[in-house]
Amino acid sequence: MWQKERGIVVSSTRHSDNVSIIRVFTETRGMASFVFRLGHTQRSAARNSLQQALTNIEFQTDYIPSASLFHMKDVRNLRPNCNISSSPVKCAISLFLSEFLTHALKGESCNPRLYTFLSKSLDWFDKADEADCADFHLEIMLGVANGLGISPDIDGYRKGYVLDLREGCFTDICPHSDFASVSESAAIAGILDSSLMNKDDARLNGSLRAILLRVLNRYFRLHLPDFPVLESIDILETVFAG
Repeated sequence: MWQKERGIVVSSTRHSDNVSIIRVFTETRGMASFVFRLGHTQRSAARNSLQQALTNIEFQTDYIPSASLFHMKDVRNLRPNCNISSSPVKCAISLFLSEFLTHALKGESCNPRLYTFLSKSLDWFDKADEADCADFHLEIMLGVANGLGISPDIDGYRKGYVLDLREGCFTDICPHSDFASVSESAAIAGILDSSLMNKDDARLNGSLRAILLRVLNRYFRLHLPDFPVLESIDILETVFAG
């Protein structure tokens, strides 16, 4: 039976001339894979663009309990004024987030709170000025960590503490080498709780932003099985250098 569903496209893989397989983080089922049929006329271009990563879509699907790949029809864009693709900075962030979410949400089941967080965040991202998006990917990473139940415990943060990456807590002394420095930890705490961030430090500089990206990648590798070193980190470091 066909039913209405909403979801965020995480990634797309071309399967044939007429079909792509898209991974979608859905509102009611979590991560799922769908057959997306491609058109080859000028009128099909807008519909074909719906398979792009981070597109927020609504569609009809026929969930079959024993299936691992589902069909979809009547696909429409829930963010019709999307301007992400017109910004080089936003495109770079989108490329990174597509790779990050593919691995972070792998196998994730229904998680309405996380779906709502991502949907609202991406709506903001679409409308925001490019200059205001420099830290967006870091905020998404920590928001996803919270949604997955692996977020660092901000309640234990004190000035001068470091983040124990293994335990996910802030401490004055870390007995092993998996920890963020004092300045890195302060920045992460500031993203988790904006009241802890100095107004002068509200926007991270390029060097610290690049370091935090690798620190958080390391954090996810410690907390999620098979989470990789993300290849698109190098692209973001280039975009935000300086």
